This record gives sequence, C-alpha cells and structure tokens, in this order.
Amino acid sequence: MSTNRTLVIVAHPNLEDSRANAARLAEMQTLADVTVHDLYGRYPNFEIDVAREQQLLRDHETLILQFPLCWYNVTPLMKAWFDAVLNYGFAFTLDGSASELNGKKAWLAVSVGSAMDTYTSEGVARRSLDEYLAPVRQTLEFCQFDYQGFHPVYGMMLNPTNEDLVLDAKGYGRLVATGGSPVS
Repeated sequence: MSTNRTLVIVAHPNLEDSRANAARLAEMQTLADVTVHDLYGRYPNFEIDVAREQQLLRDHETLILQFPLCWYNVTPLMKAWFDAVLNYGFAFTLDGSASELNGKKAWLAVSVGSAMDTYTSEGVARRSLDEYLAPVRQTLEFCQFDYQGFHPVYGMMLNPTNEDLVLDAKGYGRLVATGGSPVS
C-alpha cells in the first residue's frame, strides 16, 4: 500500500534560477502527502540509485514529473532517469502481465520558455506542446501508468510577473491537493 499520495520528481538543471519552479515548489511544501524529489540535487553526477527510485515509485499513488521543456524534450537527467529506473520487470512487461506501476496516476508539470502561441501549427515551434510531449506520454503509458495529461506554464523567457507565477503555483497546488487531473 502506498505511504504517500503524490511524488513530485523535479528535474530542472538550474533549479535555483527558476522562478516558476521555485513558486511551484513553495506551493508543494504547503501540501500534505506530497514528496518532492529533486533529481539534479540528488544525482548531480547522473549516478542514479535505481533501487531507491523504484521504491519511491512503489510508495506513491501519483507521480508528477516537473521539468522545463529542454529543446522540445525532457531534461537530460530526466531521460537518464527513465532509462535507468523504468526497466523491464519493474516498469513494463512484454507478456501483458501487470507492471509494478500498473494503474498509478502520472502527469507532467512543464515550464516552457516561449509563449503559448509558439506551440501551434502557425507558431515558431510548428506543433502543439502535446505533440512534443508525446514520447513522455507513450513512455508512461507503456509502463502502465494512468496518464492524466500536463499542466504547463508558458512564457518563462518573457519575464512573467511574480503574481502570474504565484497564480500558476496556486493552480498547480490545487490540482495536486485535490488529486485532480490537468487539462491539456
């Protein structure tokens, strides 16, 4: 049985410089039954303790992956974490039997440098954010997580106001506290 409701895995290579993630993490600190796990703080040399990470996943009902979009993808340590932790027998099987992650909820909390209109067929990125996050979604679904979507905050390179960041963090916190699903 899970000991905590939500595990927030933060994978930001420059967390101390991220205003959006600082606001979101401050909000997480006010919530019960939430474990915040900073990958770059824990594994600065990318030497991941697989057994520890797998136990964290076992001990929680919901997984939130919080990261900045990095060249239209997850950060390097998040990708290394996927490769090391989500392995055969634990995270997926090939015979159709349930993995240890089967049915656990998972969603993404993504910070994005550009404005929302960048992520349209007419925008500079030429695709939606959902399209760029498709490999992450597929990874989670392949590992039998119940993928819930993503909660983005856009415009980080456009110097948003502190008030906007606090509003985003409050909305994020409400989703986590209520066990809600992001609308994406």
